[in-house]
Amino acid sequence: MSTRPPGPRGQASAEPHIQPGKVFVACNPRDNIRIRVESYKSGDARALVVDAGTGARPRFILVSSLYQSPTTGTGDRRRSGYAPADSTLVARYAEKSVQEEPDWFEGAPGRRFRVALPPRLTLLSANQRPHHFRRAEITKVLRRAAWAASADVPRLERAHIIGVLHPADRQRRDPANWYPSFKALLDGLVDRGVLDDDDHTRVVGPDMRIGHVVKGARLVLHIRELALPRASGLRC
Repeated sequence: MSTRPPGPRGQASAEPHIQPGKVFVACNPRDNIRIRVESYKSGDARALVVDAGTGARPRFILVSSLYQSPTTGTGDRRRSGYAPADSTLVARYAEKSVQEEPDWFEGAPGRRFRVALPPRLTLLSANQRPHHFRRAEITKVLRRAAWAASADVPRLERAHIIGVLHPADRQRRDPANWYPSFKALLDGLVDRGVLDDDDHTRVVGPDMRIGHVVKGARLVLHIRELALPRASGLRC
């Protein structure tokens, strides 16, 4: 592994803010990328990182792109690289991104939750015919990603779920073709304990929609808590 040039008195320069287990977020709010440091030796030029939500896609990244702060020395917002996920400014930009999404439930009552998967995951479409081993592998990753992303969602007796596909470009698409991916996400919610099951007595949906363009594409679940029905049949 290549290393950075030695610092004063022949010692390699250290990056104390880069520690194994630390999560970084893309400084550019359009990217929505979260990575976790797996290993880093002080003075090395690169750190081994993975996708924060799934632990997938291990790769090396230059430590020069892992900043201590999402702002420059002059106070300007950085447009590239990564900053610690606990940064106040990073959190504020994330909140702004959520607020820019439409109100998918149009003011309907009930608590709401958002489960956003990291971008660039391989998705399953009804138009694809992958080998069953490959299909199982993709399903496992999506299911695990939903499990990780729903850590803050409480247990719900019943829910209305809208699944939003954020495509990588503006080409025309039928979001219903991505049902196999959304089904894997619902299974991840069940694994987490958010829902006891995803059958018709507990879930209305998933209703599938197209969202705004996201670099690398991503899936987001919008969840609205529903009251238990008083009579047979499901009604929102």
